[in-house]
Amino acid sequence: MIKKLPLVLILFCSSIVFAQEKLGEIQPSLKTSSKTIRGSLSIVNNLNNDIVTFISNKDSIYSYLTNSKFESKKQLSIKRNRRFSGIVGKTYTENTYTFIVSDKNLKRFKQVEFDFKKDTAYYKNESFSAKNMTLLQSVNLGDKTHLLFLKNNSSNLVVKTYFNDGKSTLKSFNLKGQKLLLNNSKETSLSKLLFNVLYNDYTITKLHSIELENNSVENKLQTIPIESATDFTKLYVVDATIKIVFDKNKFYTQILSLDLANESFSLQKIKKPFFEVASKNKTTNSFLLNNMLFIVACTKKQLKINVHNVIDESIIKSFVADVAKPFPFKDYEMVIKGKKHRKSTSNQKFLNNLYYSDIGIFVEQQPESYQITVGGKKPATIDNPMIGVNMSNLTYLYSVNNYRGFLDPHAYILNVYRKVKSNYLTYSVDLDLNPSSSKIKENVYHKISQFLGNSDLKNNESHFFRLQQKTVYSYYDRKNNSYKFLAF
Repeated sequence: MIKKLPLVLILFCSSIVFAQEKLGEIQPSLKTSSKTIRGSLSIVNNLNNDIVTFISNKDSIYSYLTNSKFESKKQLSIKRNRRFSGIVGKTYTENTYTFIVSDKNLKRFKQVEFDFKKDTAYYKNESFSAKNMTLLQSVNLGDKTHLLFLKNNSSNLVVKTYFNDGKSTLKSFNLKGQKLLLNNSKETSLSKLLFNVLYNDYTITKLHSIELENNSVENKLQTIPIESATDFTKLYVVDATIKIVFDKNKFYTQILSLDLANESFSLQKIKKPFFEVASKNKTTNSFLLNNMLFIVACTKKQLKINVHNVIDESIIKSFVADVAKPFPFKDYEMVIKGKKHRKSTSNQKFLNNLYYSDIGIFVEQQPESYQITVGGKKPATIDNPMIGVNMSNLTYLYSVNNYRGFLDPHAYILNVYRKVKSNYLTYSVDLDLNPSSSKIKENVYHKISQFLGNSDLKNNESHFFRLQQKTVYSYYDRKNNSYKFLAF
């Protein structure tokens, strides 16, 4: 049963007011003796504006089809296959929703399909074996899902693509002989560049594309907080090209582009600011937006951002902030986030904190400006490599919050945001990259974090997604056995 709820404004959090629109709620078809949610998520179908919400307990998966107003249309359920217990991808058509699911070792993959026209839900017989391969990341684009693998003990990348018509392809890219660099001159292998010794695993942070409504002027990448932008290996998708950007090297940003249409690849190396400064005396990172690469570097005395045209690698704009001078930005916000958010006015303290942090940069496109955030988080160590999410947390179907964020990284990113100390500076530039006085847009992760407060809500009981240019946060209300949707 789905209830329609009115618009409500909620007051909370020490004089901070946020407006959440209560969109609706679902009463899950769970037995009263088994109310524990093992995973949940919603898919917005941009072909017909339907929404399907999937909720699972230890035995079954329940799916609820609604329209965009959360009015009930249909329900389906299926008994869980415990061997294939983690989602790594999804596709959909107007009537069918298909998940690519894996075993706990990420070595064998199957598909499970929910067909609301035929009123069927079943696991497909075919399976794919990834023996001698490591799954690095997945990319979900509605009509297709790309799974990116690294062949063990090699420089071969493999892309397995599932399409919404049931077909699939397998493409391989051999990077043997490519000159990948660990610093300004030392060569390294692809597997070493991808491997993160702090996590004892291969890690790639996905900057997930958002399927937006027609004529939308908003950024087509998900918004992320600076805590996630500090990761040194990031994945982007531009049309039929997967771009992996490496920033472990403090002298060059290296961009590996995999052209899936032509089964070809290219490798770029773009010099970073303060190239002449020794590695130990600077911290660096980058962010890719459209055909612009924003590279940031920080020493104890200066912060510099170079904006490159990725096509010809030329510098189209530079920003320099000096500890002894006023920062060259208009109406910027400088924040230190630990136990609480607080504004900072000390340039020297900010640069000092940034220098001793894992630095990152994130750029969000607005209708008439770009909003740039530069900041850092406390560096991870061997003793404390990761917060919040168990690396092997792939034990339940529809547990979308494994640490790589394969299916939808939102909940993982929110978890990182809530638990990691950081400091950052946010400012705006116009579309020509000149300093602007445009209003700073508040990060949606901060809004949701404030709403949650000290809540003990479990990651697998919540999810959030885009709907009609809004961010919808959904969560399971254990007390009332209901699943609720709030728009931020």
